Amino acid sequence: MSNKLNILMTYLKYKNKHFKDRDALESYQKKQIGKQLDFVTSHSKFYESYKGRPLSDYPLMDKKQMMANFDELNTVGTNREEAMKLAIDSERSRDFSEKLNHITVGLSSGTSDTRGIFLVSDKEKDMWAGYILSKVLYGSILDKYEVAFFMRANSNLYESVSSSNIHFVFYDIYQSVEDNIRKLIDQKPDIVVGQPSILLDLCRYAKDIRPKKVISIAEVLEDRDREVICKAFGTDVIHQVYQCTEGCLATTCEYGTIHLNEDIVYVEKEYLDDKRFIPVITDFTRTSQPIIRYRLNDILVERKEPCPCGSCFTALERIEGREDDVFVFDGRNDGKVTVFPDFMRRLVLFSGDVSDYRIVQTEQGDLEVYWNEDDAMKDKFMTELKKMAEDREFIIPRVSFHGYSFDRSKKLKRVESRRKR
Repeated sequence: MSNKLNILMTYLKYKNKHFKDRDALESYQKKQIGKQLDFVTSHSKFYESYKGRPLSDYPLMDKKQMMANFDELNTVGTNREEAMKLAIDSERSRDFSEKLNHITVGLSSGTSDTRGIFLVSDKEKDMWAGYILSKVLYGSILDKYEVAFFMRANSNLYESVSSSNIHFVFYDIYQSVEDNIRKLIDQKPDIVVGQPSILLDLCRYAKDIRPKKVISIAEVLEDRDREVICKAFGTDVIHQVYQCTEGCLATTCEYGTIHLNEDIVYVEKEYLDDKRFIPVITDFTRTSQPIIRYRLNDILVERKEPCPCGSCFTALERIEGREDDVFVFDGRNDGKVTVFPDFMRRLVLFSGDVSDYRIVQTEQGDLEVYWNEDDAMKDKFMTELKKMAEDREFIIPRVSFHGYSFDRSKKLKRVESRRKR
């Protein structure tokens, strides 16, 4: 059961927490990390041998390793098999209310090969609810809000946001669009939260819904899609919440800039070039399932210019996509040439005004382009691809064009690589 006082106290703490500069933030992070490591090494069998050692000595973690060491790593005595069974049963029944020994159990959406289990205690659930409200509410927590939340799976983690004045309604994306739209129009939400692919569907009904705030989650928000959604809903900013099973990692400020939530996570940056990096995160609020030096599979693009909002938190230009979705081409001079997802998006942008598309690199390295465009557009695409190949010195692969298709039960990935690296 949620403790509304704990939620309110967390909301007030983070709503009013400001750091005068980067030094003050880093000093705060150092203290929080110290407390977290003291707790983790005393309660997690996996980490007990690291007691007294600096964070840099701790091993890098990823989803595969976390699942392999699940029983020894968590601090609440939760068994992996029991947790997985509960999570899968909840997915099948679409009833997400059951807990395991007072612990909320959830399942990641599985965009990477390994599906992950996440554990959240009631205390952590309240903290998450208070924190997320401090980031997404456009007014006071005492105001009334109707929130529509589109997601693959509900959770009592999300339901904890509801209160007497904040009415939270979960919309199951597996239900028909028509049923969800009727329900949505009746609700008249102030805030709509959903994947870009869902928000694009809602654009046709934007005049009937008229929310005050639109929040994008779970999928990469493409520039073209952002423009379409902004125009339909009559707003200058589509807010983003970069949330995954490992924590709430970034949110959008009032100027539309994504900032890392460095008041609850410490982020090491594994740079791929001068501004792209893979985040390695240490969360100093999660204790049931410690997140220590966890290497994500995402490519983030750092913003070099300071944000007008004045925050000392790291600002991002965008969340580019998965590291797995970097395209790999055969080089002209042997070797391999890697191309980041954003450059593949530009191929489509430079080809013309394309509303819906997907580019897939097959296991063999061929390109499959899914769109509903004419031959002239295909010729432009091939011209742009040849320019890129000349500039990056790779061999142009076989390219095939197909009608646009998208399985709405899965996350939309405009750019996807299936080639083994």
